[in-house]
Amino acid sequence: MTLSEAAEFLGVHPTTLRRWADSGDIPFKLTPGGHRRFLRAELVAYLDPEQTPPEVQDHTGRAWENLALVETRQRLLEHPEPHWLMAFDRHHRDEKRELGRRLMGLIMQHISAPDHDDQLLIEARSIAARYAQNCVEAGLPAADGIEATAFFRDTLTEAALQLPQLADLEGEAQLRLLRKLNQVFNVVQVSFVEYYDALSNRTEK
Repeated sequence: MTLSEAAEFLGVHPTTLRRWADSGDIPFKLTPGGHRRFLRAELVAYLDPEQTPPEVQDHTGRAWENLALVETRQRLLEHPEPHWLMAFDRHHRDEKRELGRRLMGLIMQHISAPDHDDQLLIEARSIAARYAQNCVEAGLPAADGIEATAFFRDTLTEAALQLPQLADLEGEAQLRLLRKLNQVFNVVQVSFVEYYDALSNRTEK
């Protein structure tokens, strides 16, 4: 694939893919004329080694989800391991990944749900409760836990703004998407603090 074709396949801007390729995160070959070429199989493996090759990324939500996962991985590779991540052992990290998958799925459902439907936010509180317990067990301060949620909140928001399908949305549609993201993370962060305090007080007693 050419750079533009590969970028469309991944659902990112060509400039973003060029940066990933130049940093060595995505393999490519140069033609005699100096143009980048990408293998479809390697792009699929970068998105998710366990998934079968997706067809054209015409589903906005799925494309955003893939980009968010790639951006999260890229951020963690580009910067030293965050101190809040180092606090977790293998068991807690596995559980955090599972909570992250649940949260991503919940966000996808919430984006598609009617504006007045807040039932899914109950699940967000459940995820926050388990995450708070995870942090307390790992001895992680509440401030570090909030920093971790802010990291993922920023990553998902930036992914939504980078995705061409979303960047081209009308103002009201894009505002609705960002509002939905904020609703979920507001619930997660507030609930996290509530559950963390309750669990900490129980542990001290």
